[in-house]
Amino acid sequence: MHRNNWIKLVLASSLAVGAWVGAANAQEITGQKGTGASTLSKGISVSQLQLNGAGGQGDNWLHTHGNYDQTRYYPGSQINTSNVKNLRPKFTFQTEVLESMETAPIVVDGVMYMTTSFNHVYALDAVTGKEFWHYKHKMGPITTFCCGPNNRGVAIEGGKVFMGTLDSRLVALDAKTGQVAWDVEIANPEKGYSETMAPTVVDGKVLIGTNGGEYGIRGFVKAFDVETGYLIWTFYTIPEKGHEGVWAENDATGRNMHRDIAA
Repeated sequence: MHRNNWIKLVLASSLAVGAWVGAANAQEITGQKGTGASTLSKGISVSQLQLNGAGGQGDNWLHTHGNYDQTRYYPGSQINTSNVKNLRPKFTFQTEVLESMETAPIVVDGVMYMTTSFNHVYALDAVTGKEFWHYKHKMGPITTFCCGPNNRGVAIEGGKVFMGTLDSRLVALDAKTGQVAWDVEIANPEKGYSETMAPTVVDGKVLIGTNGGEYGIRGFVKAFDVETGYLIWTFYTIPEKGHEGVWAENDATGRNMHRDIAA
């Protein structure tokens, strides 16, 4: 198979196949920093320039939705309306997680990174399905989440893979080994915060929002340093009590928005 073919076929198959058949002899990392060694021999590194141009590359799928615009569109022509009916699974892979799967894999230089419910991350050979390493997040004592333990995927930048967790943490993994580079709290899970979304990386910052609206949390977007996990800034979507500000009565065209309508 031509090298450009595998990403299209694997991505198409990953959307259609819910159960995956796995390979043995991979390194399992269970959330402990510096444990074990990986069978992935080459280093993995993704630059900001590559992330900016993602979506038009035949060999990589660097964002969970293809690009920063989240179009999920691949502009290639090898798969088209005349031959899509001939697609067949190249491999299947069986995870050890029995819950639902709502992830979107990314592919970097022949390596596929995918997540499952309860915050497992797998690094696979995108051609054969061979497992390189498996990271299993060790949950904290307090985990509050609504509507299923799903995870929507990882982000990548430099040599690190980033994932938000159900116990409201942001974890950075070495893309080659699966070992933990850093692990920081995003928000207090005791107050109803959790994470199922895939992060986004821009200009050295890992951006992530939050779950927990069912529990009355205060929404936000936070930015963390990719190298250290240091919190750089927080933007709250709901004003702090006492700083609600003034709500405009008219929209940009001058029309009244009728904020006095009874609920």
